[in-house]
Amino acid sequence: MKSSSPTRSRDKALQSLYEADLQGVSLKEIFNKDTEIKNAFYKDLMEGVIHKIDDLDEIIIKNTNRKVSEIDPIERNILRLSISELIDSSTQPAILINEGIRMAKKYGSIEGYKFVNAVLDKFVKEIKV
Repeated sequence: MKSSSPTRSRDKALQSLYEADLQGVSLKEIFNKDTEIKNAFYKDLMEGVIHKIDDLDEIIIKNTNRKVSEIDPIERNILRLSISELIDSSTQPAILINEGIRMAKKYGSIEGYKFVNAVLDKFVKEIKV
């Protein structure tokens, strides 16, 4: 990757997650495709999702009352990425929620950002209790 900005790293991670989802291959397979990855932030994002995808999916189910497979693939992977970062990062939750909304507006369905916002907001309120 040319740039290591957090925004570009998140976009690249989302693209990798989406690619794995559509191709039906493991995240590890997609992640390991590029052995020359030099972007530490991208690596951290991907490893965060790879190592706890089942837990992330359970959180999504709990906060949506929907099967993960019923959620649009872009929005599903934005949620995985955002929730993983909310759990592991010291970045302010509002910033991470805004990043999830930004990605949903850029890559997702027309109203998808509202869904992403609602799920992330509910999760953040839950973890603060």
